Amino acid sequence: MSMDAIKQVADSEELAKVCVAKAQAEAKTLTQEALKAGQAMLARARQEAQEQVKAAMAQAEAAGAEKGKAVLAEYEKECEALKAKAGAEMDKAVVQIVGRVVRS
Repeated sequence: MSMDAIKQVADSEELAKVCVAKAQAEAKTLTQEALKAGQAMLARARQEAQEQVKAAMAQAEAAGAEKGKAVLAEYEKECEALKAKAGAEMDKAVVQIVGRVVRS
């Protein structure tokens, strides 16, 4: 093998080593960038999920408050009806008690 051929092989090997080193460095950089992008996407997804949970909780609390008001209003109505009935029964009870006292 001639000296020129040996030099050409050595140069080619050196060039191949440089190309491999560049490719490895580029692969490492791409991997780091992909990792950072993935972490950013994960952070955004978590933030969005937290915001959705807060919105759902607020909506549930509002719905619960409305339902509570409706239930309270219904019980107040029932209470008023019972008071009215008790007032009417009270008059009857007073008449009966007075009637018994007077007969005694």
